[in-house]
This record gives sequence, C-alpha cells and structure tokens, in this order.
Amino acid sequence: VDGSVLCETCGWPMCSINCSNKAHHRDQECQLFKDKGFRVDATKFNYTEIEPAYSCISPLRALLLKKSDPDRWSMIWSLMSHNEARRKEEYWTSRHEPVVKYITETMGIKDYSDDEIDTVLGIFLVNDFEINAKIGEEEWSSGDNDSIRGLYQIASIPNHDCVANTVHQFASLEEGFRMCVKASRDIKKGEEITHSYVDAQEPLLIRQELLNLGKFFHCLCERCSDPTELGTFCSALKCPTCKEPVITLNPKDLKADWSCTKCKRVFPHLKVSNVTAAIKEEGELLVHSKENPELDIPAHEAYLKKFSPILYPTHVLLIKVKYTLSKMYGRMKGFEADKLSNEQLLRKQVLCEEVLSVLDKIMPGQSRMRGVMLYEMHLPCVMIANRQLQLGPGSGADPKKIKASLKRGLQCLKQGLNILKLQPAGSFESKIVEGSQKSLVELENWVKTISEAL
Repeated sequence: VDGSVLCETCGWPMCSINCSNKAHHRDQECQLFKDKGFRVDATKFNYTEIEPAYSCISPLRALLLKKSDPDRWSMIWSLMSHNEARRKEEYWTSRHEPVVKYITETMGIKDYSDDEIDTVLGIFLVNDFEINAKIGEEEWSSGDNDSIRGLYQIASIPNHDCVANTVHQFASLEEGFRMCVKASRDIKKGEEITHSYVDAQEPLLIRQELLNLGKFFHCLCERCSDPTELGTFCSALKCPTCKEPVITLNPKDLKADWSCTKCKRVFPHLKVSNVTAAIKEEGELLVHSKENPELDIPAHEAYLKKFSPILYPTHVLLIKVKYTLSKMYGRMKGFEADKLSNEQLLRKQVLCEEVLSVLDKIMPGQSRMRGVMLYEMHLPCVMIANRQLQLGPGSGADPKKIKASLKRGLQCLKQGLNILKLQPAGSFESKIVEGSQKSLVELENWVKTISEAL
C-alpha cells in the first residue's frame, strides 16, 4: 500500500480496487465509516513504516460482529484478554490507548465503550495468529517486513509448549484463510494437545520475554525447565575460557546468572541477553541480494565465522543461518549443484546434519523445516557417492560407504517429501514435491542397481 489506490467510499489506502470492493472491507468498516460520515485523510499516512491508523481495523471488525453475527461475537468475547495484567503494563497502555482514542475521538464512533475496545485489543494481543497464506499467484500474506493476523477461537484453546505436538497452516485468501491444525508427531491417548505461541527457534530469554510480554505467563515446559534445552544447548553461549556451553543456573528465573558447564565461570543474565539480542539483530540484516546473489553465501558464512566463537555451535541463532545457508548451496548463482566442489557438498551435508540435530529435538516429527532439511541433505549424499563411482575401481573408494551414502540419500529424500507433501498447494515446499517425483523413482532404481552391482 503506497497511497496510489484509495477506497472510493471511505478514502482508506488499499492494495487494489478489487480489494476495496471485497465484502470483508466494503460491508464492514467501510460501511461503518460511511454511516458515521468519516473519511480518512490518506495524505497524512506513513507509507514507509507501519501506519498506526490501521490498528483500528481489526478491533472494529470484531466489534461489528455484535450486531451482524452475535454467535461469532460471543466466541471472540469468550477469549482471554488479560485486562488486569495488561493494563498495568505501560508498554501496552501506551500502544492501546491511542487506538481507543482514534476510534472514539478522531473517527467519532461512540457505539462502543472504551472498555469494550480495549478488551478486544487485549483479545487480539493474547490470542491472534500470524497468517501465512497464499493471496495471489506468487504472493503470500506474511513476509519479512509485514504480516496479517487473525483470531481462531478453537485454535486458541490448546496450551503452549516450546516443543509442541501440533503444527498449523492456512488455506488461501480465496478459501477464507481457514486454519488447519495437524499433529506433528504421534500423540498418546490422554496426552495434552499443544502448540507453540512463539517461534521455537528463539533463544530461551527471548522466548520467555515474548511470552511474558504478550501472553502474560512464564513457560515451564520440559524444554524451558531444562537448562540444556533437551540436551541441545540451543540457547547457550560458548565459554571464552574453555569453549564449553554457558547455560542458565535457574531456568525458572529470567534474572538468574548463567554459568559455564565445565569451568563454572559466571556470566550476568543481562550480558547474555544483550549479546544474544545484538547477534540476533545482525542476523536479521542477512537478506537475499537480488543484485548480487553470488554474495549471499559468503555473507552467511562470514556471519557464522564472526559469531561462532561467541555462541555454542547448536545455538538457534546459528542454526537459523545454517538452515538458510544449507539451502543456498546448490541453488544460488555460482553455487549451482553441478558446480559445487566435493568440499562444498560436504559443507552442505554438515550444515544439514547440524540443523537436524537441533530440529529433531525442538521441532520433532513432521515440521516443515525438518522436511526441507531432509530433502536438502539427500543432494550431497547422492552426488558425493556418484562422483566416487565415476572415479572407478582404482580410486580407493569404499563400495560399502558408497552404497550407504546412496541409501541414506534415498531415505532422506523419501522422509523429506513425506513431510513436505503436507504443505499448502502453491507453496515452495509443494513445488519441491511436484518436481521431485521423477527424481525419486530414478534414485530408487539407481540405488537398487548399485546395491546389486557392488
């Protein structure tokens, strides 16, 4: 939205004329603005950053349901708002009070009390989901710099766990952004169904800060209660003295000191928090360069080289970059699969193995990222084995290792595709599955041939 397209009725900047004519705008807030005689001054909008005025749209759409759809309204009103705790936090009052005033004073809408508007804002804060779904031919609703969010009353019922046993995805805009929740692993009879309210790839202190700030509780799940985070050490710093992991002395206390597991050197929690935040911020600057894509891999490798002396190798911030980097080897300009050296193929394989060693613990089962990593790992396994075969009998290559590498590659491909086939139609992952069916058959036949020959 850049202000070039305005709704003819209410004057709000829209992404297209088609969007302004859709029922979810035309029949809801647009009709309300028309009835109240309010037309927004779009010349005053901020088009380079987030425009605060848009913060009134979601609560108004919810409040309008009081008359238009009482059943849906009662579902929304039944959700937790944490009013008592939230209204004690200056962070939230400073953000929500301007929205209430914009609706009641600037827009002149007096149909709803300040308490009702603020409560709905609390309901969205505590319960809404970021929606990543297809809204166009090649366009998705949530990118790096923007996102849309929505309320899903039933999906708000399950409790949080940092190692959840479900995953969720969304249907397209045309299908109403319907949410589908799936078990990511086998769930035992009587076991609680959970999902994660925060990104499982956030470090411990950041996860707890987000949960405390937006959900108003301190997580005590199995992962958060274990200083090693299920043996992954995925939030640990690297001790500058002995290079062993530095972990919290008390995961139940965010202000507890951290300590090296070997030499017992102590680090204040603020230092750990500040270092982690600074490294996370620099990692977020690693964006794909359309002008110079050949620089992407060196930039990501440089990040790992810079921060590996500070963070433990399995730290989630390094794992995120390793995940992206592993996909780049074999795809980026100058690093296409057939151009990769054996060393680069081994690098890709090691990256995949390191990522999977953490994802298998914190995002187990049929999580999308595990599927992608398994798919990516089949490439180096197969290509290295094939190159050894091409060298011939006198190369010194071990036939057993060649067969094992090919079989491992086939297993990774099968497991990866079985996970990725669950992703929405039109997604990057679904295209991988579609394009890999022929390769899967060919690899199965090739592995059978080589196994019989060697």
